[in-house]
Amino acid sequence: MKICKIKFKNIHALKGEHSIDFENGILAQAGLFVITGATGTGKSTLLDIITLALYNRIPRIDKPITENVIEQEGVVLTKNAADCYAEVEYQVKGTRYISSWSIRRTRTGSLDKRKQELVDGATGAILVSGVQEVVVANERIIGLNYNQFVQSMILAQGQFSKLLLAKKDERNTLLEEITGSSIYRKIGKLVFQKFRAIEEAVKIQTIKMGETVLLTPQNVNEIQHDILLQKPLLLAKETQKEHYEAKKIIKENHIKNKRLQAENAMAWALFLKEKELFLPQQEQLQAHEGVVEYKDQMLAIETAEKTCQAISEKIASTKEKLVANQKDKSDLLLRATALVKTEVSEQNLEQVVTAFRAKVTALKADETDTLNQTKQQLGRIEDKLSEANKLGLSLVKNETLEAQIQDNLERVEAQIKAKAIDTIIAVKDKKEQLNKQLLPASQLLGDRRLFDEKKKAIHELQLKILQQKTQIDHLSVSLKKQQEERNDLLPAVEQGQKELEHWQQRKSLDQHRLELKDGEACPLCGSETHPLVTEIAEKVVSTLYQKQQALVHQLEALNKSLLENEIQCQALQKTHATNIQELQNSLAEFQVLETKIAHLCQQLQWTTADTLEIWETKAFALQHELAALDQLENHIQSRNLLKDMQLLFLEYTRLKTKYTQAKEALKSVYDKNDSDQETNSLLNAFIWCRSTLKNLAEQVADYQKSMAEIQHQKEQIVATLMPELQQKGMASLSELKAKILEEKTANHLRTQWQALHQNQIRLQTNKEKIEQDLAADAKLEDPTITLEEIGLELPKISQEILLLQKQIWNQEQRLLIDHQNKEKLQESQLVLDALEKDLLLWSKMNLLIGDATGKKFSNFVQDLTLKQLLEYGNQRLIGFSDRYLLDTTNDTDGLKVIDTYMGNTKRSVSSLSGGETFKLSLALAFGLSDLAAQNVAIESLFIDEGFGSLDPESLDQAISILENMQNESNKSIGIISHVGELKERIGAKIKLVRTGAGYSTIEIE
Repeated sequence: MKICKIKFKNIHALKGEHSIDFENGILAQAGLFVITGATGTGKSTLLDIITLALYNRIPRIDKPITENVIEQEGVVLTKNAADCYAEVEYQVKGTRYISSWSIRRTRTGSLDKRKQELVDGATGAILVSGVQEVVVANERIIGLNYNQFVQSMILAQGQFSKLLLAKKDERNTLLEEITGSSIYRKIGKLVFQKFRAIEEAVKIQTIKMGETVLLTPQNVNEIQHDILLQKPLLLAKETQKEHYEAKKIIKENHIKNKRLQAENAMAWALFLKEKELFLPQQEQLQAHEGVVEYKDQMLAIETAEKTCQAISEKIASTKEKLVANQKDKSDLLLRATALVKTEVSEQNLEQVVTAFRAKVTALKADETDTLNQTKQQLGRIEDKLSEANKLGLSLVKNETLEAQIQDNLERVEAQIKAKAIDTIIAVKDKKEQLNKQLLPASQLLGDRRLFDEKKKAIHELQLKILQQKTQIDHLSVSLKKQQEERNDLLPAVEQGQKELEHWQQRKSLDQHRLELKDGEACPLCGSETHPLVTEIAEKVVSTLYQKQQALVHQLEALNKSLLENEIQCQALQKTHATNIQELQNSLAEFQVLETKIAHLCQQLQWTTADTLEIWETKAFALQHELAALDQLENHIQSRNLLKDMQLLFLEYTRLKTKYTQAKEALKSVYDKNDSDQETNSLLNAFIWCRSTLKNLAEQVADYQKSMAEIQHQKEQIVATLMPELQQKGMASLSELKAKILEEKTANHLRTQWQALHQNQIRLQTNKEKIEQDLAADAKLEDPTITLEEIGLELPKISQEILLLQKQIWNQEQRLLIDHQNKEKLQESQLVLDALEKDLLLWSKMNLLIGDATGKKFSNFVQDLTLKQLLEYGNQRLIGFSDRYLLDTTNDTDGLKVIDTYMGNTKRSVSSLSGGETFKLSLALAFGLSDLAAQNVAIESLFIDEGFGSLDPESLDQAISILENMQNESNKSIGIISHVGELKERIGAKIKLVRTGAGYSTIEIE
């Protein structure tokens, strides 16, 4: 995983928008760079931006970043800023991704919901959005969660020694978080929980089986015998109950039928009374049925009479409207006479009013056209006035405008006459000639300034190249001398090491000699005498060791100085070559520029030996002359414009007079506002009135005709109907009308008659059925027992049956429950056997890896991880120092350090100095990064502080190791530090500079 670029805005002290590109420019070329700045300028903020955009976390806050955290902790968002964002572009396995985080304040000042997105770097398509979703996606793509990322790629401030100095439990927890191996703790917990669950299940199953009690065989036989005795008694009692219930039903039916017979007799008497009361309505219904056939003719006669009455009323109303419309017509004739101011009749009203409307329309059109022409002319004058103002003429639109035009025209002509050029074309030709001179003059001035600057820069570069050449020669001599010293020193170091090893071997033999005793045979030579036991080489070995250490330190110091001088010499040679090339390029450019200046001077006929000030004076004179021509051009344009305005003003005066005349002519004919509306209203009213009079006369004739036709139809119906009525004994239509009932009344009477008839049939049928039932009951009835006696006996028998049923059911249930219990016990035993088998398995598992917290299995896994981590860390530690190795023991919580300079003695890491602690912590951090790199390719590494605790020699070693690491793996490594030597040694820098008010900015060099 490689960090390619970061972009951000308003994060902590870094106000505004910033971006840092690790792939291009100085940082990409160097690979190893330092992040410097005063305390509080925002060095660690750069690490915050990376973790914030990827994981919504920052190392200095031990929880996810939310709106409440930002407000309460005062982190992330710059003070008084309205919004902020953090964006990281990174690459994994050749694919680029852009992860962004942002938040802003609403209008009310509260924080809006934060946003986070993951975008495909190639296509720009949004892959995931949402804080939780983006964090999960980044973990999946990168292959590291937040804790793993911080420990593997961003070694944050205060985190170096945390893992090194932690006790076993704390260290295992850290390793668990870093390596993402919390699954083993969960497995340990689950194993323990499974073991406890099965153990509890075995106890519960055993208790449940002990609670079940079975019947003895003797109890079963007694219950079965009791059931056989009770069942015949129950059958006899049930038969007796059935006989009593049958007799009860017969007696109850007999009583019921007697009651129904009496009720039916009462209903029959009531029916006869209702039938007698209905006789008058029955006669009325019969009379209606006899004449109902003439009902339609009777209705037709009544309808004709009502229609004739309605028509008579309409005729009277229409005649009233005729009189009113005649009066309206007379009023309209008077209105027309007053409008056209001539006598108007009914015959010529439309012709006269139409001609009057046409005349008024023509006069109005003439007035409108003249007014529009006048306005257009005034608009042209205003347009010219606007142009005049743009040209600088002081003209005001008022009653003195004509005089103002004349005054300005005389003034402008006087100024043109003074210049002796009076056409636009002549002015433009003169301006074109000046512009052809002014453009090369401007180029010449710019080239001259550039010429002077380049001349100065070339002189400074030549001096710098001479200084670099002197430094390179001095370093070359120094390097040659140091190489000769090293070549002289190497044989002495090798010879001293051989001599030291020889005497160390002799010392080990001396130690063996001390253990020999006189009279006992030597295991090597067999001699019983040992004359050399007292010869000990302690002093010789100690002296040789001190001498060898001095030679080694001298060689290391010489190698260090030689390496530094070689690096410095190479850097100077590279810079020297670059400066020479730059000088050659500058000289070539200088010569081209000198040639160009000479050509421009020749074109302008200026002298090359003149100073820049003389050239600037000549250029200013050209510009001044060009400005005078611009002013003359303006005067000529003003003169032409003023003459046009004079002609326009004369035409405007003529049109204004014409409009006044047209307006007076219209007023003499029609002095109101809307002639069309008035004439149209008059004509429409007259036409409508005339049409209405005609329609009303036609309506009266139609009403009279309809009324005659209806009277004739009525007389025909009466002539046909009367003979038939007389045959039935009716002498007039009123008698017929009296006998005919309304259909609703007739239907009601018919319904009453049908109900009486149906009631008669029902009562007769009920009477016959009741008599038949009473005869049948008399044959079946038992006279030896009464209904009351049956009612007393039945409850007693039912109670006896219930008791017998309950006894039998209880006994059968006891047998059934006993059978079920036997089956359950067999099933429970099978379950218990299976549980005990599982318990045996999970008790072994729990013994090996299970406990309530999962600590047992997690510690086992983390011990293996720690062993692997220490191997990687020790490999990195060799680059710092060959003195120490990291190790662990089972008898103590903390890590141990093996001191090879002190006979491989082990001691606690807490006994180390600050510088030693930092070196071991850094080596362990690099080992952790190497461990993570087994699954994730880590191509970027950031280290936050800790170098201040190192002595100069250790600091130099640390820088060399970082440089070697960067060269070997091509990683991008950034170091945050205040240490001056570190900043001087590492060329590429990201500098954070305070700008005031607590804010900072970024400079890359």
